[in-house]
Amino acid sequence: MWFADGGIVSFNGFDYPTRMAVVRLVDGGLWLWSPIEKRAALETEIRALGAVRHIVSPNKLHYLFLGEWQAAFPDAQLWGTEATIAKCPDLRFAGALSDEAPAEWKGQIDQFYFDNSPFLDELIFFHRASSTAIIADLSQTFSDAFLKRHWPWWMRPIARLSKMVEGWGYPPIDYRISFRRRASASPKIRALIGEHPQHVLVAHGEIVRTGGESFLRRAFSWLLR
Repeated sequence: MWFADGGIVSFNGFDYPTRMAVVRLVDGGLWLWSPIEKRAALETEIRALGAVRHIVSPNKLHYLFLGEWQAAFPDAQLWGTEATIAKCPDLRFAGALSDEAPAEWKGQIDQFYFDNSPFLDELIFFHRASSTAIIADLSQTFSDAFLKRHWPWWMRPIARLSKMVEGWGYPPIDYRISFRRRASASPKIRALIGEHPQHVLVAHGEIVRTGGESFLRRAFSWLLR
């Protein structure tokens, strides 16, 4: 498993860092998660790793660069949630993802689908071979240094109070407030924690390189209590 950091994107007027993951499946093919802006050097490095077989969007907010990666790898299958597919009618999708992993990576990458907020549905993935949970927007771990460089002064204490920071990893407060049917979601988080992840790779913030299981208990304490 590899990751690559991309540039900054704006969402609702705030700067967000971007990050993608690359997983080599047992058949040698590559699985690209939440692809960042395609740069020539990055494309060359990925081609050197193997054939890109799958391009995966974890939610409808992670769609900006899907088209350019599909154009570069037209034989790869593109996957997303139903909301992502509806948002990108010009792209060719192999299918919609939910809790059950497709046969192409079943048993290698588990997935947990959360459609509990009217604002956002998202898939969390767990890569078994590297013991890594892969999360897009349901956990955000901004560092103090990033917030000081990129967020206005008045939003920094809000981010800290909302625990959208390194060490906590909560999602945005509007997502938590809008979260419904918790009884259907908490067993999925418990199942993920039950896999004893060692690492947590997030799209927005600092990677959790050790103690992944403990981190997830904190990051989803708002849901599990």
